[in-house]
Amino acid sequence: MTNFLVSNYSLLSSPRNAVSKIQQELTIMQKQATTGRLADVGLTLGLRTSQSISLRSETESVARQLDTNAIISQRFSIMQNAMDSLAATGDSLLSSLIANGSGDPGTTANIDQARASLQQFVGALNSSSGARFLFSGTATDQPSISFPTAGGGTADTYFEGSQAQTATADAFTAVFGFSQDDAAVADISESDLEAFLDGAFDDLFSTAPGGGWKDNWSNSGDGTTVNRISDSESIKTSYSSDEEAFRNIAKAYVMLSDLGNANMNESARQLLTSRAIETLSKGLNQLTELRAEIGGSQSRLDIADETLAARKNVLTISISDLEEVDQYEASTRVTGLQTLLETSYALTARISRLSLLNYL
Repeated sequence: MTNFLVSNYSLLSSPRNAVSKIQQELTIMQKQATTGRLADVGLTLGLRTSQSISLRSETESVARQLDTNAIISQRFSIMQNAMDSLAATGDSLLSSLIANGSGDPGTTANIDQARASLQQFVGALNSSSGARFLFSGTATDQPSISFPTAGGGTADTYFEGSQAQTATADAFTAVFGFSQDDAAVADISESDLEAFLDGAFDDLFSTAPGGGWKDNWSNSGDGTTVNRISDSESIKTSYSSDEEAFRNIAKAYVMLSDLGNANMNESARQLLTSRAIETLSKGLNQLTELRAEIGGSQSRLDIADETLAARKNVLTISISDLEEVDQYEASTRVTGLQTLLETSYALTARISRLSLLNYL
């Protein structure tokens, strides 16, 4: 004969334990049905968890690189827009110089347009993206072009008492013995003017030791900023207002607007206008080369982004193979567990109303 012990505790404990297990599984299935991912990756994958961690780390690295590339792409776009504006303004002045001729009305129009073009030139080169100035070389925390004054301040434009204007006036006076607005400007010969343009005036826009560009115009830092755009490729991402293209464009504008053009005799004025056209044309051609260089960098950046995006997709698929679950199957399982749980609750309630006497 076998002894068989029956008690209220054993009758109640069995269904309660079953309910607890169902609740635990239901919680897991609900999470998987909602996220589409294993509720506990480490527990389920075991030794393969390190593979999942490695894939996720690589995915995050690729995502960060794509974000960095997006910022670089935005900067390149702003640079291109600024240089497009510079090119349009320069082309407009070239057309005007040719159309207006060297007569008095045309000269006055050329001077006014050159001054307006210089204002636009400064605005374009001081373009920024966020807190970063894009044409300041490595000195991205400050505008690329500014005009310090003798008193230590900064002039708003070239024509408002800046040190650059003073340097131009001093160079002019040192060579000719009078200022640009003196009536004696009419006596300047072609040869003397040409010597000034090739000598003292040219030095004002030189970046060589003793030149005036760095002292009176540019805040750009020396050196080049290079950014990585993929694991194996880097590109130049900084450009400087010290580029010869910008210096030639500025030189042409100042040549027309601040060398006493209106008071010159006809032959000197024709020479000045011809040299301004030559200098501006050279600067615009050099500007086109810079725009093409940035365009090439943009193309490389686009190719790198395509490669990174494809790599990210492969990594995402690999992670999905490891971690993802069938959400439809999980949802079906949730429904079944909820039904089973309700049944267990009902059974537990019925058992709790039984007594040992009833069982016997």
